[in-house]
Amino acid sequence: MSTAHRVIQASVGAPLGTGTSRQRPVGRIGGVVCVADSSAASNRLAAALGPGAQLLNSDTCRLVVDYDCCWRDGRLIYSEDQWQHVLATQTLGNVQGAFALASLASDGTLTLARDAIGERSLFYAIVPGGIVFASTVPALLASELIGRKLNRPGIATYLVYAYLPGRETLVEGVYELLPGEMIQFHEGRSASSRLWSLPAEPEEWADETILRDALRARLEVAVRRRLPAGERVGATLSGGLDSSLVVALACRLHDAPVHTYSISFGAGHANELPFSSLLAEHCRTEHRIIELSPTVVLRYLDESIALLSDPIGDPLTVPNALAFREASSEVGIVLNGEGGDPCFGGPKNLPMLLAELYDGAADEPHARARSYLRAHLKCYDDLESMLLPDVLEASTLLENSLTVHLDDPRWRSFVSKLQGINVAFKGGHHILPKVDAESAPFGVLARSPLFDREVVELSFRIPPQLKLRGSVEKYLLKQAVQDLLPRAILDRPKSGMLVPVEGWFRGPLRSHARERLLDGLTPYRLFRRDYLERLLDGRLGGLRPRHGAKIWLLVTLEAWLRGVFAG
Repeated sequence: MSTAHRVIQASVGAPLGTGTSRQRPVGRIGGVVCVADSSAASNRLAAALGPGAQLLNSDTCRLVVDYDCCWRDGRLIYSEDQWQHVLATQTLGNVQGAFALASLASDGTLTLARDAIGERSLFYAIVPGGIVFASTVPALLASELIGRKLNRPGIATYLVYAYLPGRETLVEGVYELLPGEMIQFHEGRSASSRLWSLPAEPEEWADETILRDALRARLEVAVRRRLPAGERVGATLSGGLDSSLVVALACRLHDAPVHTYSISFGAGHANELPFSSLLAEHCRTEHRIIELSPTVVLRYLDESIALLSDPIGDPLTVPNALAFREASSEVGIVLNGEGGDPCFGGPKNLPMLLAELYDGAADEPHARARSYLRAHLKCYDDLESMLLPDVLEASTLLENSLTVHLDDPRWRSFVSKLQGINVAFKGGHHILPKVDAESAPFGVLARSPLFDREVVELSFRIPPQLKLRGSVEKYLLKQAVQDLLPRAILDRPKSGMLVPVEGWFRGPLRSHARERLLDGLTPYRLFRRDYLERLLDGRLGGLRPRHGAKIWLLVTLEAWLRGVFAG
């Protein structure tokens, strides 16, 4: 290992975000529109939105935009005047990059809009007399204009996906703009329209060489646009294909040092350090290995989850926050490799493809939807035994809502259908909101080149057989970057960052999990106690019970209910 590969033992210290010297150039947005005597609510909203908060105001501020790295027609957007021009020329659909926008016209029309892929989020609620909106659900709740009533049907959705795809949140009456959506409110009515939609498959597929070269060129543009000229830049590095290619391109294209950050959970736990260290050495980055103990993860669990607008049951949520904490002392922009799996044929497609080939019930209504939900390896098959009857009854639309997407006529091939769902659902409601939320307290901008809009558009022009060629995942993506990466990175199987939740919940975090599940969740009357006890005791049975992952889902839910919903 190079001497530049420094190991950082993450420590218990101050609350997340305190003591940071960084602040994002543009703050979160919010507003209270047409509500009488709204000044107190607006003040509470602004305080909850954090440093640099922008509030819409009919007297002094009729446009607010939270944005980063936005381009229109090849030109960078960097000022309010440019955003005003975009609205005046009705070209918001041409803007690429991360943004959430609100504007108030002279006739009282409120416009809310969200970027195409979902790099920024925006939520709203209809309240007596008007509308309240904000970049985050915690800020909406802080306004005290919204009742804290749990959206009980959303519980099953969360347990199956580990996040909430779509418009609904876990707070009844609070809704999320979909990626690429614009909603206009006027005189008690609303109208939704699309700024951008996922593209259909082409009538004819282009040649492999043409697609490979186009992909490489597009990847270079996507990375270059996200590099801060003349400044150090950071990047998370797992050692997998996606994060490695982003780092390799950044090192080739940037005019300043590149810092890379990898996560480890200490001796005795599986990790990808040999691969991330190999890539860091190959690209000569200034590499940091952040080692996390269960004690540190537990200390920052509640704070990390309280940053989320909806619970996200990804065990990497807390490690993500702590990685941003460490990176913020060195860099203000951190690149990542998110987007490679949804766009280019990652391994989570394989269970679905096998079910499509071998499931004898494939012709039954909702068979594909059931296979998709089961492939998440969360709680789909546990719902009947884990949920109380009234909560279970509210979950009956899971398959129906998904079947609409699986039957989307834009995509003929099954792989493209899966890609469309994964980009829209996991990209816009899990991956991108998570990295945005966890980086914000440190003043860091998280940027995702593989979710660049033109990269996503190009990925839909790649035929299924060039995404999955035999047992080779992401075939064309590997071909496009093979000159940049060591063979060991290109040829390695996908593993993902393995957070050792199974061991933690059998050992150092066992009593803590029992307290949260058996005591913390009880007041909400959601779960059967006998199921929770069997889960905690490791007695669920089955070939892959995944006790640790399911406990983490429920611990996350309890933390979110306590820290966000109950306040």
